[in-house]
Amino acid sequence: MQFQTSSESISLSQKRRRRSLARGRLTLVMGLFGVAFILLTFGYIAWEQRNRLIQRNEDDLRNAAFFLADHTARLLEVTDLTLRQTMALMQGQSWDQVEASQALWQQIKAVKDALPYIDDVWLNDPSGRLRLTSAQFPAPDTNASGRDAFTAQVTGDQGLFVGEPILGRVTKTPTFMISRRLQDGDGTFGGIASVTVNLSYFYDYWSKVRLPRGSRVVLMRGSDAEVIAQYPPPPDGLSFAPIDKSAFDAALRTASQAGLYSFISMDRERVGAYRQVGTMPLYINVSMPQDAYWTPWFVQTRLYGAFALVALLALLALTALASQQFHEQAANAALLERQVALRTHELRTETAALEVLNRTGRVLAAELDLDRIIESVVDAGVELTEAQAGAFFCGAAQDGKAHYGKFASEGFNEAFAALDVRALCAPAFTEGKAVRLDNIAVEQGHDGTPFTVDATPGLPVIRSLMAVPVLLRSGGTHGVLVFGHERSALFNQRSERLLAGLTSQAAIALENSRLYRDAQSEIEERKQAQTQQSLLIRELHHRVKNTLATVQAVVGATARSALNIDDFYQAFVGRIISLANTHSLLTEAVWQTASLREIMEKELRPYNDVRGQRIALSGPAVELPSEAAVPIGMAIHELTTNAAKYGALSASRGKVSVSWETEAVEEGTRLKLVWEESGGPEVSTPTRQGFGSRLLHRVLATQLNAKVDMDFRPEGLRVALDTVLKQEPNKGPAL
Repeated sequence: MQFQTSSESISLSQKRRRRSLARGRLTLVMGLFGVAFILLTFGYIAWEQRNRLIQRNEDDLRNAAFFLADHTARLLEVTDLTLRQTMALMQGQSWDQVEASQALWQQIKAVKDALPYIDDVWLNDPSGRLRLTSAQFPAPDTNASGRDAFTAQVTGDQGLFVGEPILGRVTKTPTFMISRRLQDGDGTFGGIASVTVNLSYFYDYWSKVRLPRGSRVVLMRGSDAEVIAQYPPPPDGLSFAPIDKSAFDAALRTASQAGLYSFISMDRERVGAYRQVGTMPLYINVSMPQDAYWTPWFVQTRLYGAFALVALLALLALTALASQQFHEQAANAALLERQVALRTHELRTETAALEVLNRTGRVLAAELDLDRIIESVVDAGVELTEAQAGAFFCGAAQDGKAHYGKFASEGFNEAFAALDVRALCAPAFTEGKAVRLDNIAVEQGHDGTPFTVDATPGLPVIRSLMAVPVLLRSGGTHGVLVFGHERSALFNQRSERLLAGLTSQAAIALENSRLYRDAQSEIEERKQAQTQQSLLIRELHHRVKNTLATVQAVVGATARSALNIDDFYQAFVGRIISLANTHSLLTEAVWQTASLREIMEKELRPYNDVRGQRIALSGPAVELPSEAAVPIGMAIHELTTNAAKYGALSASRGKVSVSWETEAVEEGTRLKLVWEESGGPEVSTPTRQGFGSRLLHRVLATQLNAKVDMDFRPEGLRVALDTVLKQEPNKGPAL
């Protein structure tokens, strides 16, 4: 019985030892498995983090290359307009006139002063000699025939050509030339118009772009890989790091406009992104060392390593415990898994938000249309904040008018429109401050005034509301982004922070849009002003000569027909007044046309009665060209004066009827005009020809090639005029 008890005790002990060994083995296996799992997890996280850093750096390079190429393309567009404007200013002048023209120098100096990135404007004749420059007047004795910006334009028109970096002979600063070919009338080479761009402008602008340490920005020519500008700049300003042309050419064969490639520079492997500048053979190359990711990766990996070490120590301590603690280990593992999942979810959320901001930033950087900018910003804000309703309101100066909105459904559109957004979010409109309200249905507003929202059947009730102003550099508020949701307290500090970054991008895009519109408007206004000024000067010269010739003819004709000084004075003054009236009508139309009816009314209105029955005018609207307005106006004056002295207007019952009709012909417009008098003294054929008759028969026939028929009927004079009004050609500025 005792043996049996001992045997049972030994058997139980063995079972316990076997169970203990099994537990120990299980603990060891689980410990080793845990160690392997932590090491593999650490390695996987480190590897994934390295890949993400590399991908992020490559994305940063592509984005920077795109942004800088777009900026450079816009600068070159403005430069091209500047060169074309300079060429237009000197058009029609010889090189000697250009060299001696201080007015032209002041004009190109004003052009240069308007553009901060341009050092000076240069005009060189076909030999390369400098004739005019905005740097000083008169131009110094220097020659550009050795510059590639000059020699490239000699053999043929290269369009807008960007030369290699040089040390200015006059300014003594590192620059590069941008030239355009001047051509004579027969197409031969006539010199160049060029500007020099200071490299420091690019360096100042490029230094504001955030890139990893060791990055390099290069503006280069695609044909010969000549470096135009490089940041960081070399000590002497011109000794740029060489470009691996073979690697770059291989990349261009794969993608000619933009791409990513690896190359060797100064015995170090680098990775770079390139982007073509518009359609020109220029490229922006943004590169960084191949191992630029190493330092941030090492810092992050060290942090993960510390976490992994702590986990290993904890796992070893847990492994040393008894098997009964396995459940606790499992619980801890489950807790850790939940924390990792939570952090992963937060990381994914932040990554998605950054992707939205980056995508919107790329769109805004390439967009200049105001409506599309606002639409992109509102769409991005709705996506970032998960709002159900979003809208862009104009600033306080526009009374908070809604410009664009995006809503989850039609019901949210109506619910949002019912809110007095301007009153609820007043600080955003008036003070430029962000406003966040958790529940506008029960809370008080920013000024303590309670407000209520009555629920409308079938429509949602917007409770959460957030307004963020878009502030410009000038300090003004361009507009306010407003977002809403039917759930309370949806928006938080994170939403406000994301929208602050979005509004910063929107402000830059709106400022760029405004600057672009202002530049286009200013260029167009200058062109119109120059055209109008040239036209007025030519018209003034022409009209003064014609007026003097007309006055001379009037003096001679009046003197020949006058019987005495008083008769001469009265006739001469009347004719000069008629001439002045016609010129007044022409001046109102900027010396283009004068109305036939207005000429008639100015002459005949004083002789009409109260009932307006003595004078009858009938005919379509006719605009007389300037060459026909003066002789026809004077002819009407002579007929009116003759009728007032001797004809129908000299009697109380006399009447004058003037009718005309027009007909379109190949040369212009045929005008047929009939002057008829009635009710006056009996008319007889005059014994001598006065000024009026000579004007009607000679001047009208000579200047207008008109046919004039005068019928001295006893009941009243009848004059018929038949002429063709030739259409005056459009006059442009003198070239």
